[in-house]
Amino acid sequence: MDFSHYTDEPVDLAIALVNTAQTKTDRIGDLSRLRAFLDDYRHMWEGIARPVSKGDLEPIHRLREALRSVIDSPDDAAASAMVNRILAEHGAQPRVSVHNGDAHFHFEPFDSSMSCWLGATTAMGLASVMVENGMSRFGVCNADDCDDVYVDASRNRSRRHCSSTCSTREAVTAYRRRQSAGVGADG
Repeated sequence: MDFSHYTDEPVDLAIALVNTAQTKTDRIGDLSRLRAFLDDYRHMWEGIARPVSKGDLEPIHRLREALRSVIDSPDDAAASAMVNRILAEHGAQPRVSVHNGDAHFHFEPFDSSMSCWLGATTAMGLASVMVENGMSRFGVCNADDCDDVYVDASRNRSRRHCSSTCSTREAVTAYRRRQSAGVGADG
């Protein structure tokens, strides 16, 4: 039985936010890109947080770095300390909500700035994963040219890539290496 709604979309949002910085161009480098990114999550924040403003851009960039440091933490204690800091800095406060008909917990402040809502929501998502499944569920893509992060939801904790694209690209590269080695040996 899952008592927390913070293990699905808030975790996906946290991972997506962290991964906006893992490319050559910052995918949320300006206000219009940040708005476009957050638009995909509108159903989560609309009516709870104020729409994103220019004043949110820098705090959200700092949040993104803090979330990444949680995932990169060397141990549970360091990750927990970072999550607790993010929650405190973003005004996380427990409350019961029934906005969708079913009573459930929310931890983000009501009618807050987007950066406060985003910080509390994404930190609670990562905290839920840590508490329910452990830090070993967080990973960084094994592809040579990718630093994206992911949450491993596989039963045997076998995930090694952020996406099927990276996994396939790595498999093709390994296959070609083996083929080259085999061709060179035959002569």
